[in-house]
Amino acid sequence: MTNTHPVDERLGAGRLAVLGLQHVLVLYAGAVAAPVVLAAGLGLSTADLVYLVATDLLLCGLGTLLQSLGVWRVGVRMPMVLGAAFTSVAPMLVIAQGHDIRTMYGSLLVSGVFMVLAAPLFARLLRFFPPVVMGTAITLIGIQLVPVAAGMVAGHSPAAPGFGSPGAIGLALLVVLVIVAVHRFLPRLRQLAFLVGLLAGTAVAIALGQVNLGAVVQGPVLGFPEPFHFGLPSFDLAATLSLIIIQIVIMVECAGQVQAIGTAVDKPVGPSDVAASLRADGLITMLASVFQSFMYVTYAQNIGMVSVTKVRSRYVTAVAGAIALVLSFFPFMGRIVAVVPQPVLGGAALVMVATVAMVGIRILSTVDLQDNRNLVIVAVSLGIGLLPTVQPAFYTQFPPSAQLFLTSSVATGTVVAFLLNLLLRPTSQAND
Repeated sequence: MTNTHPVDERLGAGRLAVLGLQHVLVLYAGAVAAPVVLAAGLGLSTADLVYLVATDLLLCGLGTLLQSLGVWRVGVRMPMVLGAAFTSVAPMLVIAQGHDIRTMYGSLLVSGVFMVLAAPLFARLLRFFPPVVMGTAITLIGIQLVPVAAGMVAGHSPAAPGFGSPGAIGLALLVVLVIVAVHRFLPRLRQLAFLVGLLAGTAVAIALGQVNLGAVVQGPVLGFPEPFHFGLPSFDLAATLSLIIIQIVIMVECAGQVQAIGTAVDKPVGPSDVAASLRADGLITMLASVFQSFMYVTYAQNIGMVSVTKVRSRYVTAVAGAIALVLSFFPFMGRIVAVVPQPVLGGAALVMVATVAMVGIRILSTVDLQDNRNLVIVAVSLGIGLLPTVQPAFYTQFPPSAQLFLTSSVATGTVVAFLLNLLLRPTSQAND
């Protein structure tokens, strides 16, 4: 008789429900953050933000079910929770601001198709994206989003009457302090630190009369995210290429997450498993161009939960996906997010985007920076990549199509890091 691997273990209904809900709570802060930052960066309406939260939950649920249960060669059949890739928000903003939101979703569609088609080949070419390239790219992603988070806290126009008000900054600081306090004093709740910070900041804002709770109950109870909410996708070559570059970064991240979950559940992971996972992420990203959301990737915090709880059943995450899917049919979930004051959301977003940068720095810490080759790759890539972030008008004299690529810190920095890694010989070879 063959023993069932813990990944394929079927738990009781009660345990499945509780453990699945716990995964959803860990997922939720990330599922909220991406819509909030994108809506703030594009100045979208409250109704649009409510839509983005609903469609994000829909695709998180579908993607999690697909990765957990698998269909043919799509989905890795391991306890993986899919969520909006925060790394996609900054480049999507660049495209929408340079063209329009329809072009942003056209680029998203092509990048999803690229991910599905490239999955089997890419699973064998990961050696071309070593830590020195990936660490640089992810660091730039976090840094490029800091101005968006700052705008949520202080406002977007220095000429506006309430810009940079001490009250708004104080509210954001409170959220940051609560997140830090949870990490320090409530280690069991660390996975929910962002959610606790948002709840605490919102509670204070309610006490100060800054929240209109009546808006939560205004509107339909049930609903379904309609396709093409922002219009049919349109296409631009430069925009598409810039987002494919980001998709490659996300594909490397996904491959790393598959290997991490394989280690967490003690199950070997091969190229076919990586390819199956990439196909699932790519398919959900293609659907995101229809339901108009984001790129998608496995959430590391949920992998951390698998490691902490030691519950390795993929049916737990499948239940989490089903819960997220059901929540997407209740628009009030989005209305709850919409009534939270921007400084509260900005405080949480500030920590979250800085955390993305720190993930990149942590990857770079595994690189030998005493080696001049690696030092040059990181220094030149960060220097060139950060130009449009610290000086947004830097490339205004270039053609519009070139500006779309050049004004993305992530796109330019990643390409420079990739090319330098290919062009500069390792020190041992250079000394031969």
